[in-house]
Amino acid sequence: MKPIFYIFFTLFIILSNLACAQKTDKVQNENTYHSEMIRDSIFENVIQIIDNNVATNGIDYIFDVSISKNTQVPVLFIQTKVPLNLLPTIYPEFSKIIVITPNWTYYAEVSGNQPKGVDCAEPMASSIVYEFNRENGKLQKDSLVIKGGNGFPEMKFSEYNQLKNNEIKIYYTESYGSDCCPRDQQLDNKPTREEFISFFEKENKVKITDTYAEMRGKEGEVNFYYTLNQLSNHLKLKFILERDFYRIINRHTKDIIKTPQIYTPKTITLHNKIEKL
Repeated sequence: MKPIFYIFFTLFIILSNLACAQKTDKVQNENTYHSEMIRDSIFENVIQIIDNNVATNGIDYIFDVSISKNTQVPVLFIQTKVPLNLLPTIYPEFSKIIVITPNWTYYAEVSGNQPKGVDCAEPMASSIVYEFNRENGKLQKDSLVIKGGNGFPEMKFSEYNQLKNNEIKIYYTESYGSDCCPRDQQLDNKPTREEFISFFEKENKVKITDTYAEMRGKEGEVNFYYTLNQLSNHLKLKFILERDFYRIINRHTKDIIKTPQIYTPKTITLHNKIEKL
């Protein structure tokens, strides 16, 4: 009886492995990236985005990591799970950006396609390298799926961006045009900037501090830059979403459809026309 048992047991193991392999085979060969050389590349100064750097309300997201504006092509490794379709809009101040993520789609497919009653081995490590080019209002995207081996390209991580004495990290900017010729409608939009801030502070029991103003013209044109330093990431996201909504002109007469987004901070350099309020 023992030899027969071992024969059946061995056949079961072989068939189980074949079933696992067949179920995962369809996601093994994906490659739309323009160059296979990326597999042998070493990414320098990679910026990590982990769970502690991210907040969400379940629809929109916010990252709290800024990138030096002197960076030519930022490279990010986003470890936390965020919707991949939102990645092309992050850090819009850079025309080109490279993003590396775990291959969440592959992991989900492998898990969902495992035969019932069969314990398959863990899926092989896999990642996706995205390259986003954003010029003249157009988006071009390349991607490379890496599987097998380490499953990830070689990365050398950098420290998080350290602000210089004349730099600030801002999460929100609002602009106003001329106060006369013609008058910018935002100047009469309710609630006003001051009214909104007062209401937000009372509702959330916080203070909006370290805000800056930059005069841009002779007719009252001005930019306001918000660091939102005293707010948690969740409250930063709430402030951005609510302020965006209340700045919509004649919003009560419109059907407003909000597209989900990942909001990211940027770094600006202070100069003699920017004053702290």
